[in-house]
Amino acid sequence: MPAAIALTPAAVLLLPRSEREPAGLHLDVGARQVAEGVAVVLGSYVVVVAGCLWVFGSASPHDWLGAIRPLFESMAPFDPGSAGHRVVALALAVVCMGVLVPAAEEVFFRGVLHRAASRRWGPLAAVLLTASGWALVHLGDYGLRPFDAAEIAGMLPSVALMGLALGWCRVRTGSALACVVAQGAANLALTVWVFGVMAR
Repeated sequence: MPAAIALTPAAVLLLPRSEREPAGLHLDVGARQVAEGVAVVLGSYVVVVAGCLWVFGSASPHDWLGAIRPLFESMAPFDPGSAGHRVVALALAVVCMGVLVPAAEEVFFRGVLHRAASRRWGPLAAVLLTASGWALVHLGDYGLRPFDAAEIAGMLPSVALMGLALGWCRVRTGSALACVVAQGAANLALTVWVFGVMAR
């Protein structure tokens, strides 16, 4: 993820200025379209969470959603279990999940990559390709260290569904930045759920 966050600005800087708007790097979209995008993406996250709970249960070692909170808790200073530790872990999760991750991922996948694929094969192929690529990239975060086939089987379709919803948002709004907003809103809702409901 740090590499993606570093490489996304580089990809944008290398993009000719005339290609930035076609790549969706604008937010001159109606509020209704952005709200629709947020609703569809949030809905896909609800389906994913419900599906993961149904398949894995809430305490399964194969549930990739359950890996989110421990990841941010491992980055937080202070003694584990202390109030300061929990607050810093939650703050890190909010900044990363709500801002950094959506910006890095959406500018690249639903911006630069979507534009290139759409120009060559059309918007439907662009949505399918970016969703597939986005799901495969997440293998590095879930299920490969250590290898866990059950976790991968749950994660790949889950993240692909989210990617399809984000691709729909890109086509509907014409803006990768609207996808940043949609993913950020859905990630924040997921963060609240992971740190609140799953923590109990």
